[in-house]
Amino acid sequence: EMEEEKMKKVLFVGLVCVGFFSSVVFGGKSVEAAVAYPHPHYKDTWEYGVTKSNYAYSYYYLEAPVRLGSYASVTDAYGNVKSRARSNYGWARAGAQKQWYWLVANSYYDWYNF
Repeated sequence: EMEEEKMKKVLFVGLVCVGFFSSVVFGGKSVEAAVAYPHPHYKDTWEYGVTKSNYAYSYYYLEAPVRLGSYASVTDAYGNVKSRARSNYGWARAGAQKQWYWLVANSYYDWYNF
């Protein structure tokens, strides 16, 4: 019985991996978009994702009453920066057309003192 549970877990992980790699290789067409509010104290908005037309983006806006600026970037699976932006006041908007050889597009946000 223990062996059967182990086999079910291995099969499940295998199916998840096949699904992931087939979407990478064959270019899954789903839209991935999200909105988050990551700063622990100040009002902020982080919008990120990949559009239907494969445009990867990261938009970040930190509304702080102190001198903190907004930073956004998009990288490929290897960590190569494809786009970056910073703004002392207002939105930092980074975005790039995703290429098949990126494998995935990663979006990042941050803030900085100025």
